[in-house]
Formats: sequence, C-alpha cells, structure tokens
Amino acid sequence: MATMATLYYCFDAVFGFLNRRTDFYVTAKTPNSPVGLPEGLAERLVRNTFYKWKPKDLTIESNVPEAVNEAVVETSVEDVSSDLDNATISDTAEVLPTEKKETEFNSSECYNGAVYENYSWSQTISEIDIIVKVPPTVTTKHLIVNISTQNISVKLKNENLIILEGLLCQKCKHTDAIWSFDKGRLEIHLEKAYEMWWDCFLQSEPKLDIAKLDCSRPFEDLSEEAQAKIQELTWNQERKRLGLPTSDEIKMHDKLKKAWDMEGSPFKEPYNPNTVIFN
Repeated sequence: MATMATLYYCFDAVFGFLNRRTDFYVTAKTPNSPVGLPEGLAERLVRNTFYKWKPKDLTIESNVPEAVNEAVVETSVEDVSSDLDNATISDTAEVLPTEKKETEFNSSECYNGAVYENYSWSQTISEIDIIVKVPPTVTTKHLIVNISTQNISVKLKNENLIILEGLLCQKCKHTDAIWSFDKGRLEIHLEKAYEMWWDCFLQSEPKLDIAKLDCSRPFEDLSEEAQAKIQELTWNQERKRLGLPTSDEIKMHDKLKKAWDMEGSPFKEPYNPNTVIFN
C-alpha cells in the first residue's frame, strides 16, 4: 500500500470481483428475495467494515469515536445552541424536530428490525445497526453517546434533552461499538455478545415475530463444516441432474467393488456399476 496506485488497484480488484461473481451490487426486489441485498445495505457494510478495523491510536482527529469502557463513551465540548435549551424528549418514542425528508428511512435501515419516529434499527445474526435522527443544528460536539453491555443512551450536553435511551434486548460487545455522525444522522454499529436474533432493539419496544425474519446467512459467515456440507449438497444435486452417481452412491459402489473383487467372491465377472441400482 506504499502508493496510491497500489491502493487503487487493490480496491478495484476486490469490488470488481464482487461485481462479477456475487450479487453484492444487486438490489433485492422483495424483503425475502434470495438474490441481492436490501437497498443501501451494501454501502453500509463497506462503511461499517472500514470503521471496525480503523486503528484507535491515529493522531488525526476522527469523527468516529469508539465506545471503550463499560461506563461511558462521550463527546461533549460546546454548549447546545439556545434554540434547543428548552426542548425536552422523554423517551425513545418521541421525535425530535427535524425536516420531513430527514425522518424517512430506507428498507435496509430496518432490515429484520423496525422503524420508529426518530430512529430505526436493523440486524444480522451477529450485528445491530441503528440510525438516529437528530436536529439539523446539532454537531458531533453536542452529542454524548453512552454504550455499555446492555444499555444505550444518546443525548445532548443539556442533560434534559435525551434523544435515545433504554435497556438493550440482549447484551452487546460494548468495547467494539462504533458510531459516526453526518447531517442529522447518527449511525451506531453494535456487535452482539452472542449470535442470536433479537425480537427488539430496546426492551421497551413491541416484540417482533422471529419466525417472520429473514434468517438466511451469507455463505462465507458459515462454519467450514457447514460450507462443506452445502457444497456437497450442491454437487450432488448437479450430479443427479446429469444422471450421474452422487457422493453417497460413489461410496456404496466403492464398497461393493471391494467386496466383489475379494478372494473367494462368487462373482466371476468384473464389477460393473451399471448393473447396480440404488433406491
């Protein structure tokens, strides 16, 4: 990565592969579509991966603070502008004043999750992403973001102004939490402490029906054993389509041939697999 050219060709190769060999750039037409990703999810995956591996000791000031300890993660320097001093928000269900276009969420921002007035959340089996709408006059220095194992709080320096607060559905890896802020949108990324589907983000929310979620997982996220089994099933299916023996049938033929050719076998002719039919 010593030169910009090397970096460019590296990323060009990676994303070129994703374009040619995967459905990474395909937008799913329906929530349960087996092909493609929900709108905006591909870009968010790239951004979240970038911040996940970003070193913590950079000397350049970053706009993406990381949650570090059980107690508090915060950024607070300036006073909130006077037009916010008297505002109050009592709970997560109440919405802060924002422009109409800023209250809209796309499908990827509530994928396997839910949408509320001032925030939305989405999930995979191992991660949670939250989008929080905040007043357009707020900057990063106004925000205080506290993330612990099972609690989250987003508020302004004015202690009376709570944007989002509550008890998480399940525990998260709070030391791996990251958040970024841009143009009235606070994006928070959490890794679940255990791989499981959440039926809510905050315990105060209505519960989701887990049976109705898209519980499919990317192939590369599966264990090596699971990947090998899927590859075997796919191979066997193709063999059946072509009228060829499957892996189990090949094993059975090998055993029969070994017994057929043993000394003392009653069979005199050479073993012919075409004469054997498995039900």
